[in-house]
Amino acid sequence: MTQSTRTGVRAANAAAVLAVIRREGPLSRAAIGEHTGLSLPTVSRQVAALIDLGLLREAPGLVPSGAIGRPRTPISLDDTVFAACGVHIGVSTTTYGLADLTGALLGADTIPTPSGGAEDALAHVAGKVRAFLRKWPRRTVLGVGLASGGLVDAHRGLLDHDRLGWHRVPAADLLHRATGLPVHLDGHVAAMANAELLFGWGPRAPSMLYFYAREVVGVALAVDGRLHRGPGGGGSIAHLPIGGTTRCPCGATGCLEATVADRTVAEAAVRAGVAPEADIRLVRAAATAGDATAVRLLTDRATALGRAVGLLRDAVNPDRVVLGGQAITDPAERLPDLLRAFAATTTLPGTDIVSVTRLGSSLQATAACTGLLNRLFDRPLDFLDQARKAPTR
Repeated sequence: MTQSTRTGVRAANAAAVLAVIRREGPLSRAAIGEHTGLSLPTVSRQVAALIDLGLLREAPGLVPSGAIGRPRTPISLDDTVFAACGVHIGVSTTTYGLADLTGALLGADTIPTPSGGAEDALAHVAGKVRAFLRKWPRRTVLGVGLASGGLVDAHRGLLDHDRLGWHRVPAADLLHRATGLPVHLDGHVAAMANAELLFGWGPRAPSMLYFYAREVVGVALAVDGRLHRGPGGGGSIAHLPIGGTTRCPCGATGCLEATVADRTVAEAAVRAGVAPEADIRLVRAAATAGDATAVRLLTDRATALGRAVGLLRDAVNPDRVVLGGQAITDPAERLPDLLRAFAATTTLPGTDIVSVTRLGSSLQATAACTGLLNRLFDRPLDFLDQARKAPTR
């Protein structure tokens, strides 16, 4: 066996041990061996290496009653050393946060997305992030996960975002230079789907369709715990024809994104005299207060979303559909309307496969962090070989 082969086997074994602890832990060394098929000496070597790196720790307080001997000492994930920063750039708001290895947010803040050129905007965001990270001086920050809508070239770190007026922006490099941290760029829907795979519904389903709706709409498909990434990045459902009279910037009517976007509903509320300005929060407040027109606008949107989910479910036939985004989660009282429209649209048997994300209001911040965490979990030895050399913040 060559040196490179041995290194590859060692890296794969470390990833397997870390994965089973994340999924099933805390576990004894013997139990890790049973789950992974690795020998006890191999498990012990990998556990020792991952403890040394700060990814795992022994948990003697969790030893089962009557158990003796080191091999029975449970091993758990160590969530006290490393953390991943995430920045989600939205059309109107930018959210940044810091998550530990379990995906739990240590903190998060939201600011209006800076206007103007991309370089100045990202410099402003970087300044906020640097100040934010100073609250955790004892954490080793692995880097920054940058998530955004628009067209993302993750390999080159380039971002095109028409709504922001950003074109071929070297976003990853700009944020790296401004923070001094490694930056991983990804599309925001792919990042949210990754968050579900790591910390939400993903581990429970062989295949998952993730559906997001807020100011933009998007989907991601995962099979066997891995996101499908086609050529040129993720697909688009913005122009999925769902019927209706709303005119899309593309010139057609009835396109999904133009029909269900926050701005569309808020502008319709202004025209109907429901709200004094185009703010979706005012529409929700009016609906909560019993305004019939506001209720109808939100119900129509939920129905359109349900039809779209039904059409996509039939096309992909996943084991689980997960819904995310404030267009779905914030007006929670409209969720039954969405589910009724889904059930009326889908032609496949079984209508109980739809779930709402468990990540709630922390969705965007957690999702932005997961790109880095995913890379860490996939190749912990390689990833931390560089991270350990970085200064603790």
